[in-house]
Amino acid sequence: MTARVEHDYYGVPVWLMKEYLLQLGGRPVGDNQVEGDGWRATLRAAERRSIGSLRVGGATVIFEGEQATLDALFERLHWKTLRGGG
Repeated sequence: MTARVEHDYYGVPVWLMKEYLLQLGGRPVGDNQVEGDGWRATLRAAERRSIGSLRVGGATVIFEGEQATLDALFERLHWKTLRGGG
């Protein structure tokens, strides 16, 4: 059964998220889609959020694939999207 999971990655612009997904074995399928073995990701700019006076953007990604495949992808993607606090 195919799962559909949507994640917001604040502090990671769409172009960088696309690069991360390519590094994880994906290949471009159009402007804002990346496809890997058993998964597909559709990217768009995330709605900007305010944190005090700071406005933060990022990427929203809709992942589709088998849940086990997505879980393995998320584990690898997690290390690329970690951002240190300040």
